[in-house]
Amino acid sequence: MGGDGTEVAIRRDGDYTVLSSDLVERVADYARAARAASTWRAYETDLRHFAAWCAERSPHLVALPALPATVAGYLTALADAGYKPTTIRRRLAAISVAHQLGRHPNPATSPEVATVWDGIRRVHGTAVKRKNALETGLLTQVLAELDDSRLADLRDRALLLVGFAGCLRRGELVALDVADIAETPDGVVLTIRRSKTDQERAGALVGLTFGSYRPTCPVRSWIAWRQAAGLTDGPAFRSINRHGGVGAGRLHPSSVARIVQRRAAAAGLSPDDFGGHSLRSGFATAAARAGVPDRAIMRQGRWRSSASLDSYVRAGRLFDRDNPSGRVGL
Repeated sequence: MGGDGTEVAIRRDGDYTVLSSDLVERVADYARAARAASTWRAYETDLRHFAAWCAERSPHLVALPALPATVAGYLTALADAGYKPTTIRRRLAAISVAHQLGRHPNPATSPEVATVWDGIRRVHGTAVKRKNALETGLLTQVLAELDDSRLADLRDRALLLVGFAGCLRRGELVALDVADIAETPDGVVLTIRRSKTDQERAGALVGLTFGSYRPTCPVRSWIAWRQAAGLTDGPAFRSINRHGGVGAGRLHPSSVARIVQRRAAAAGLSPDDFGGHSLRSGFATAAARAGVPDRAIMRQGRWRSSASLDSYVRAGRLFDRDNPSGRVGL
């Protein structure tokens, strides 16, 4: 693969020799857009690691096109070296994409590789250790430590509450512009222009209602931050310098995790237990515990299937009324 992995494959493909160079470039542009830039970068890193591993073998192994036995051996070496199954799965995906783009037989789909991958999953498991959910009680504890006389605290209150009530991913939260947050008599309407599961940019609307209490109301908190920061357009959530000046650029998704952890620590919680995803998982857990139907939770969080939602809401429903341990006469 070269660069993002698409250009070399397209330029070497004889089917495209009848096209003008400008049109070939546009074909490459749209091929690149099939995956996020961060995904292409990860694939590049993974393929360099695979190629280096092949070069270190004696005799040297060929990385592209690779034999099924080569890929099976690579996966085995990764597993024995302690790599997480999620990392191994991504590297297998990178190898698969490289062979597809190069129009080579794909070793990733061979029975040998599939069997080894199944064995790695059985032996090492595929469960992902999630950060704790910042559900309503914990979020309220965190918010109680904020001082709205400070601009950074106003921003963080709005960011935490909009992220929580909107069941937003970190990237969705920091991608919001002022124009994407429409204030109405019923609350605010968020326009989510693109998300992890919406690569075609169909977009989605998410409604946030007024909260019962001012300190935990996402609508009032957003308005307070917008007015105090003097925001009229551009990014909704921005950096604040040590002199209290509001920056022009938007926050990075990683900033959400740092804000959550810093505010959790100030509230006496262990910061390592929480991350940017804690807002989304916290909302889903709290909604499930409150008896909100799965369909409504899925709509707010834009999950496409109940299976995707289940890992979030399972903890919130461990002690539902129909828990059988409370019905056996103990």
